[in-house]
Amino acid sequence: MAATVPSPSRNRTEGPPLEEEAARDWAGLPWDALLAVLHRLDHVDVLMGAGQVCTPWRLAARNEPELWRRVEVRSHADRRSHVAAPSSTRRHSSAVLCGLARAAVRRAAGQCEAFCGEGAVDDSVLSLLADA
Repeated sequence: MAATVPSPSRNRTEGPPLEEEAARDWAGLPWDALLAVLHRLDHVDVLMGAGQVCTPWRLAARNEPELWRRVEVRSHADRRSHVAAPSSTRRHSSAVLCGLARAAVRRAAGQCEAFCGEGAVDDSVLSLLADA
């Protein structure tokens, strides 16, 4: 006789619908938790998408130099990863990557300690790094 697995709906106590349980207030994350999330993202992803989540995320991505002390800006095509890259960041032209690198160095507000920008460095990026 085959074992039966109880249905998750049978084990649920009466309560709000699943749709309400899935809703999250990402804007209400404590600052340290928000920074922990942003630290786990690639710098390209923070520059191109995290600021579009909500106002607190945009402020953290723009105004928190701690996120930008160690900057790595490369296209996902250059990364040696087995994880599929998001379509928005799969391949970028060197001009786009240079613009992202300049933005990252500016956001570091003079506190950039390490920079890796394979394919994302031109004289303007080097000048910003030298002036920091």
